[in-house]
Amino acid sequence: MKRPGRRARAHGASLALSPAEEARVEALTVAMALAPGVYARNRMFDLFANVGVQRAKSRAATLRGIVRHLGRASSLVLALALEGGGFVLRYEIPVMSLSRVVELSRVELATLRVLASRAGAPCMSADDEDRALVDTSLARLLDAGGDTGNLARAARNSSAPPPSPAE
Repeated sequence: MKRPGRRARAHGASLALSPAEEARVEALTVAMALAPGVYARNRMFDLFANVGVQRAKSRAATLRGIVRHLGRASSLVLALALEGGGFVLRYEIPVMSLSRVVELSRVELATLRVLASRAGAPCMSADDEDRALVDTSLARLLDAGGDTGNLARAARNSSAPPPSPAE
């Protein structure tokens, strides 16, 4: 029996993506995390019909959610994952009785650090390597052009550090 409020999984959603498609999904994740409101699903329906784009949107929402949690998080632990070369982030929010474990790729971790730095979270600060990784991911989308190129341009503009005041 189908539970109310649950959508059925899209047909073919479990199909594996090629390495090029995986890189595109990761780049879209970066763009959607840095500039979440740039493209509405209703205006870009064809783009959002793609399973990879749906996954990128979900991962971007996860990254933005983590940034909101960082202000209250305790017991923050970042470890290298044994398999796949990714990272595992663990944290707790005792007030909410929340314990969370998230697996992140290197690019997702860099994006999380950029977002956290922008939000002023002192527990995760971005360095030049993180910013370079984010810029490289956004450059993949810029090279692709089209709707994803526009999304990458908007994300790059929103992730740039604010200009220093002229003296």
